[in-house]
Amino acid sequence: MKAFLILMALFSRIAPARACRMALKMMTTPRVAAVRRDSNPALRDAGEFMPVGTRARCWVRPGGPRRALFVHGWSGDVSQFHALLETVDPSDWTCFVLEMPGHGVVADGPSSVGEFITTVRAALEQMGEPVDLVVGHSMGASALAFVLAERPEIPQAVLISAPTDFRAVVGRMARFLRFGARARQGLLDAMADRVGIGYEVLDIARRGRGIESEVLVIHDTLDREVPFSDALRLHQALPHASLFQTQGLGHRRLLEASQVHAAIEAFVQPAAAVRVSA
Repeated sequence: MKAFLILMALFSRIAPARACRMALKMMTTPRVAAVRRDSNPALRDAGEFMPVGTRARCWVRPGGPRRALFVHGWSGDVSQFHALLETVDPSDWTCFVLEMPGHGVVADGPSSVGEFITTVRAALEQMGEPVDLVVGHSMGASALAFVLAERPEIPQAVLISAPTDFRAVVGRMARFLRFGARARQGLLDAMADRVGIGYEVLDIARRGRGIESEVLVIHDTLDREVPFSDALRLHQALPHASLFQTQGLGHRRLLEASQVHAAIEAFVQPAAAVRVSA
């Protein structure tokens, strides 16, 4: 790895355009291990799914009248929600678990946060109303937050380990690859062109000011992939939000943690009680 980074540092200075193209491909190619691409029998054995566009689909677990959408993150997969779904009462909830383009059983090409956003929009349109809850992890949470600003009728959302500043995300990759200034700016520009949304518009915390839903923000203080400061920034921007923080679970393991499941249950139950008593 050290030799690779030294070579990339030199390459970015000798041929910045080619280095940018290489880095862009790295950043837009999901890395989902083959063993995980078909690793959730609890969903797939049910045999029900809803196509979403030409490259995505929702796995559906039929159940009760309340409806929830779950969205995985970059290089994630639907199986990451298995432990959480085990805690969801099927007599109360019908669950839709969105499998993003490039993240399914077959590796079918690149993706990006822009495609995540359009896919979330399409999934919600196909689900119809009502949607009682949305839950997202990592880039899936960011995409949900972006779309929530357009969907005030969705009452509750859980956003887990969500990156809020995609300029910083690309900048961190450029620093990791030890890019020079020209290559770094080239990568920022190339990613914005690929996503189709400018960084200011894609500022998830700024976008969050327009979210009317009640939101539970969950983040680990020691997350090495998305800094905890992103959670603080998002929490401060959201009009109706609470923050639940963990320590030592990192970016992905918190999805399987019982304390996280309990926090989500406690967040969702009051809304259910209000609806029952109304």
